[in-house]
Amino acid sequence: METLLLHIFTSQWILFFVVCALLLLATDAGFRLGLRLHHKRDDARKGQIGGVQGAILGLLALLLGFTFSMSAGRYEGRRSLVLEEANAIGTTYLRAALLSEGHQVAVEDLLRQYVDARVDFYEVGEDRAKQIEVERTTAALQARLWEHAVAAAKQAPTPITASFISSLNDTIDADASRVNALRTHVPGAVWLLVVLVSLCGCCISGYSAGSSGLRNGFTSWVLPVMIAVVITFIVDLDRPRGGMVGISQQPMLDLRDSLRSPRQ
Repeated sequence: METLLLHIFTSQWILFFVVCALLLLATDAGFRLGLRLHHKRDDARKGQIGGVQGAILGLLALLLGFTFSMSAGRYEGRRSLVLEEANAIGTTYLRAALLSEGHQVAVEDLLRQYVDARVDFYEVGEDRAKQIEVERTTAALQARLWEHAVAAAKQAPTPITASFISSLNDTIDADASRVNALRTHVPGAVWLLVVLVSLCGCCISGYSAGSSGLRNGFTSWVLPVMIAVVITFIVDLDRPRGGMVGISQQPMLDLRDSLRSPRQ
């Protein structure tokens, strides 16, 4: 069950059709229930529907706004981390020139490989096997870079070497920050609440139309489809590796291009 839910949430098209189908079914069920009230001509109960419908749809709008705010904040954070990591790696590369020649050449070569690994880190998408492979490659490169930092510090324990070690530490920390940011999503309980309130909103809208005895095109399919589109977009924003809304890797790509040729 957990695997099925994960697959649904990592494919925006499957998510859209599943949510859309559920909302359309809820609307149709509400309409059929409303027809019973229409045939009974219970005007007192009909008068209560509008208030309940407005309250539920208002609650839904509040929840969607709250969820969008959470997703947008995480999206902006992930985008900022790409630039921060690119800057950290670039600074480390520049400070590598302060090391002795033996360490400098090796560190610069490792950093070029490291940038390639960080680009791959995003491009593998939601493929968990490839993610693990890239993370292992990244960890191995970090270990080798740190070995050079330790050796350089023992060879020349100076403030210049310390500045290189500080920038390398920032580079390693940036990797941990990006991994954590991509693993952090809107809690599942929030999505469950959003879907439940959406179902109630569509059901009460269909019920309102049924109580009048007339199908309304907006209520029957426009409203459910629009809600499904909004939910899908927010999920897509919250999971940028597998959807249409991606995070630009241009800072990292620019850095890779600038590091391809060794210093003269």
